[in-house]
Amino acid sequence: MNYIGSKLRLSSFLEKSISKVVGDLEDKVFCDIFAGTGIVGRRFKPLVKSVISNDIEHYSYVLNRNYIGNYEKLDYIELLDKLNNLKLVEGFIYKHYSLLGHGQRQYFSDENAKKIDAIRGEIQEWRRSEKISENMYYFLLASLIESADKVANTASMYGAYLKKLKKSAQKPLKLEPAYFDWVGNNHAVYNEDANKLINKIEGDILYIDPPYNQREYGSNYHLL
Repeated sequence: MNYIGSKLRLSSFLEKSISKVVGDLEDKVFCDIFAGTGIVGRRFKPLVKSVISNDIEHYSYVLNRNYIGNYEKLDYIELLDKLNNLKLVEGFIYKHYSLLGHGQRQYFSDENAKKIDAIRGEIQEWRRSEKISENMYYFLLASLIESADKVANTASMYGAYLKKLKKSAQKPLKLEPAYFDWVGNNHAVYNEDANKLINKIEGDILYIDPPYNQREYGSNYHLL
């Protein structure tokens, strides 16, 4: 997904540079303490003994709980099919973040907003009734965040929406799987203040990529 300061294009460089300093990565614990969307942690997940991932934003925790925390194959195809074919719901996102909602905020097309509401509600109900596991819950939530971001009517951030629906926002939302690497069962994912967490964890490599200014990311990604 689009994200301020994403290190996707730098991930290969980071791997090579860190490897030059620390040598063999296989026995190392890698900590990504300002994880964001987890791009860096995901790069190192199959290379190190374990990854510690943290971010104070909850949407980031959801993404990393899936991409870093999950390691076993999930049987999701039938569930995704059901979620993609739900009856639309005029819920929270539709009412507050679509043009026809009372807020008249065009963050999503009206149809996509209703589909997000339907999918989000169904995932929560499945978890409440224990139809799905915790691992599946975060996999489905991460899939929804990623899929919704692809059809958002914004210029990458959610501080504002565009006056007219751009082409990508006109496409119908399709819930796509948020694939993760099936490696390791000893990774840890946190949703804490980095200043407090640092006193409770231990590792070999500490990767620190904090926000570039004093503005918290929550204001730019509040909808997620």
